[in-house]
Amino acid sequence: MSGVSVDELKAVPAFAELTAEQLAWLAAHGELAEYGPGESIFESGQPAEDMVVVLEGSVEILFAVGGQLVPAITQRRGTLTGMLPFSRMRTYSGSGRAGGPTRLFRLHQSHFDEMLRVAPPLGPRLVSLMTDRVRESTRLTQQREKMLALGKLSAGLAHELNNPATAVRRDADALGEQIARLPELTRLLLVRGPEVESIAETIAKTIARTDAIAAARLARGAEARSPNGLERSRLEQAVGTWLDSCGVSESWMLVDVFVEAGLGPDDLREIAGNLSPSATERLMGWLAVVLGVRRLSEDIRTASARISELVGSVKVYSHMDRSGERQRVDVREGLDSTLVMLGHKLKRKRVSLDRDYSPDLPRVSAFPGELNQVWTNLMDNAIDAMAEGGVLRVEAARDGGTAIVRIIDNGTGIPPEIQSRIFEAFFTTKPVGEGTGLGLDIVQHIVAEQHGGRVDVESQPGRTVFTVRLPIDA
Repeated sequence: MSGVSVDELKAVPAFAELTAEQLAWLAAHGELAEYGPGESIFESGQPAEDMVVVLEGSVEILFAVGGQLVPAITQRRGTLTGMLPFSRMRTYSGSGRAGGPTRLFRLHQSHFDEMLRVAPPLGPRLVSLMTDRVRESTRLTQQREKMLALGKLSAGLAHELNNPATAVRRDADALGEQIARLPELTRLLLVRGPEVESIAETIAKTIARTDAIAAARLARGAEARSPNGLERSRLEQAVGTWLDSCGVSESWMLVDVFVEAGLGPDDLREIAGNLSPSATERLMGWLAVVLGVRRLSEDIRTASARISELVGSVKVYSHMDRSGERQRVDVREGLDSTLVMLGHKLKRKRVSLDRDYSPDLPRVSAFPGELNQVWTNLMDNAIDAMAEGGVLRVEAARDGGTAIVRIIDNGTGIPPEIQSRIFEAFFTTKPVGEGTGLGLDIVQHIVAEQHGGRVDVESQPGRTVFTVRLPIDA
């Protein structure tokens, strides 16, 4: 005997309809196992060979998420877990720990055929339990997939937001210091003397000159460029030499500000005009602070705009301001917001981005949140497949009544022998803990079942193309 009584087995809901003889057979062919709190019952990847019944205590099922074991399911007294008849399960997908003092009844799979002959009512009951378990496991795994994706995106977003937020805080502190210096510098600049009127005119001329330079650089837009390392070094040396020739003390502290503002020695010479060396030194100190204030305020504006852009992308990505109903969606907008959300991964692997969107692509009738999940899974997989310095290409175009999106990477490719399986649920090529095997299954479900579209893949080493076809008018 296993040490398990017929009455204990009778209390298990799955065995409630069995006769005393059938329960006695189970007790005779199974075995009792006892565990202390937190003790390992089974490990992920270990062969699953026994049907396990929780007689006392509980079994906590944990899954690997991001390299850590996270509790997902708790099997309590009276529940069945482990290997069941008709199941295709071969190994445990998670790890089991005893939740307090725990007693388990185990029946090895070698007894399954005889068990079903001895106790026929168990067959339909166990099949129903297995169906419920698969449904619950799928739901939990899908939730885990979404949480993994959310974790990646939130970590990247936090990193992206931290940079401009830190810049705003740093520049705001520096701006306060610069502004605090201005009154005294202005007082020194306008001390009574024969050059006061000349200096006042010079200030007006200086502001006009720097405004003109700034406007010219803004007008050039994308064509404007900062001097490269060698050019900048030469310009800094020339500016420093001129300042030294004018007797400006600590000129090295002013050089960077002037060069950054686009002022060379000729510009400074024109600004100074015929002022005396003393007045020129005061003017240069005052001008450096004014230009510093301008630069800091522009940096703060740029950083704040970046934060607004990121928040806007989150809003577009999550569609937090819209209902969960089918809407007219700009596919290009969704692709761009997803790329922003994955920007940290692109930067970390130094992946180059190439976009080609057709201007005549109309809005598509779709569920925006679900579509963004499709783009996230496909792009995330593409980035993972590429080596550092790879190229990700995203295309969006119209073909009659269909919108076509292509996600193309130059990674290692998908081996031909597994290409037919990549859309199967739970199939993954990633290491344990890094993939659930549901990413592409979810993509297929969203595109095909929810939107009436199609997903195709072509792959060879150095080029993998996932093509998503969506009807424009569903």
